[in-house]
Amino acid sequence: MGLFVFHRARGLRAARRAHCCRAVALVVVCLGAAQAHAYDLIFSSGFEQVADAPTSDAEAARFLTMATFGPTPASIAQLRSVGYGQWIDQQLSMPTTPERPYVQALDAGVKNPGQADRMEAWFANAVTAPDQLRQRAAWALSQIMVASDQLGNLPEDPITLAEYNDILARDAFGWYDTGNQYHAGTYYNLLYDVSHSPAMGKMLTFIRNSKPNPVTGYSPDENYAREVMQLFSIGLIERNLDFSPQLDGGGQPIPTYTQATITANARVLTGLSYQSGWNSNPTGLNWSAADYLPLVCYEAYHDEGQKIVLDNQVVPGGANRCAPDIADLLQIIASHKNVAPFIARQLIERFTSSNPTPAYIQRVAEVFLNNGQGVYGDLGAVVKAVLTDPEAAYNAPPPPSPYVFGKAREPLLKLTALWRYYAAAAQNGLYSFNYPQGNYAQRPLGAPSVFNFYLPDYLPPGEMAQAGQYGPEFQVLNESSVVSTANDLTNRVNAYVGNPANTSATIAVDLSGLVALASNPTALVAQLNHDLLYGSMSSQMNTILVNLVTALPASNPTARVTGALQVLLASPEYAIQK
Repeated sequence: MGLFVFHRARGLRAARRAHCCRAVALVVVCLGAAQAHAYDLIFSSGFEQVADAPTSDAEAARFLTMATFGPTPASIAQLRSVGYGQWIDQQLSMPTTPERPYVQALDAGVKNPGQADRMEAWFANAVTAPDQLRQRAAWALSQIMVASDQLGNLPEDPITLAEYNDILARDAFGWYDTGNQYHAGTYYNLLYDVSHSPAMGKMLTFIRNSKPNPVTGYSPDENYAREVMQLFSIGLIERNLDFSPQLDGGGQPIPTYTQATITANARVLTGLSYQSGWNSNPTGLNWSAADYLPLVCYEAYHDEGQKIVLDNQVVPGGANRCAPDIADLLQIIASHKNVAPFIARQLIERFTSSNPTPAYIQRVAEVFLNNGQGVYGDLGAVVKAVLTDPEAAYNAPPPPSPYVFGKAREPLLKLTALWRYYAAAAQNGLYSFNYPQGNYAQRPLGAPSVFNFYLPDYLPPGEMAQAGQYGPEFQVLNESSVVSTANDLTNRVNAYVGNPANTSATIAVDLSGLVALASNPTALVAQLNHDLLYGSMSSQMNTILVNLVTALPASNPTARVTGALQVLLASPEYAIQK
């Protein structure tokens, strides 16, 4: 395995950014396919078995598909050697691989920087960062607490969005600041940091939200006051711990809040603006750190009156109460009984299954309430519970009807799985892909609305809806997106190491190990089954692929490999994560 450090270089902007390029580097771990298959031979030939270690590559790869942006030969080997518990604990303790310093160094002096550098940093982390579980958790949380470069004056503000992604990654499992002070990875801390993020302040328009003015008729903006409850914490109706709705005496769901609650929240959430000043604008040509630093309180603009908020709890108000009022409100929201099942269910959907049983949700929600050490809202413990639940285990018995374990792969995760397993890298060390939604209907921090790319309660029309089966990811899958994703994956496969059409910017996959097997169609398909379907390929698909490879000229082994990969990556069996 080789470790290479690639320094940032560009063609069009190299001259004016040379000082940034020298200051920033990406670390990319490159593992060739030949070495990768050597790992498989080593670990399939027998080693001391850890008590909770996967018993096969297939079992390990399945877990890593849920817990990372895709398994690699090295990560499969590591998981099999240390076991699930130790692997998760190692991941929980890893420091965050950040985005913002990289993006800031490139874009701090650029008037209209766009999002290309942020995309580049995100893909580099998704494919190469060692803290895979933390990065995957940030991806999951970004689809619950949505900030988007499509909205809220954020399209030309990649620095604050990169910092927002770093907030999600740091707060997922806890972190140490530059003063070596530890910040626990709890839901309250996450909610607090999101609520003070300039990205969210722009997204949901509460930056410079001022107290009511009875003379002019001004009242505070209510966007965040509503969405922080509806989408980020408790939802619209009261829930039991297994996410089932609570009903009133007439058998009707019980609303969690009223319009009066939203209005009171908005009054609490007044007085926040940039650290550089209430009326400052730290974006643009003269960027300042205030663009991404947490928002702060300006007492003169805060509503000092008493507010009756969620569940009729009181935020007292008074002089110099801006920061305490906001902290009180966020604590009230974070402590609501709905938060545990609401967050537990959505994290299950993002990591493992679109249709978890009520018992699965309740088990995870119970960990949210108490991590075993008396800590409420420990997100690391919650994610660990999601991934190690008996319902998510390898070869677990199928859940009772009407629940079906599994989920559609998110379109972008089809690409990251391919890139990670076959050690994709560009000669210039960059992962340049600045418009992924054009082919994958997804973009990191680029949802079309605060409701994400898809809703957690989406029922795909037809058989799934009739059976009451949720399928959030299917909301972005249609005739156009399925074809565009398949076409781009084909292009990515054809960008293999050694293709003379590649440029220094081509993110090339290493297919050399597969090409070495191309003379034996059965062996090649078996290896593809191992690499990308983790041993789950049906006999029917196996036959189709073997026949396909056999029909292609043996004189062109690369064409045999790319042809088989094209069909596999477009197949229903690759599209579903089980």
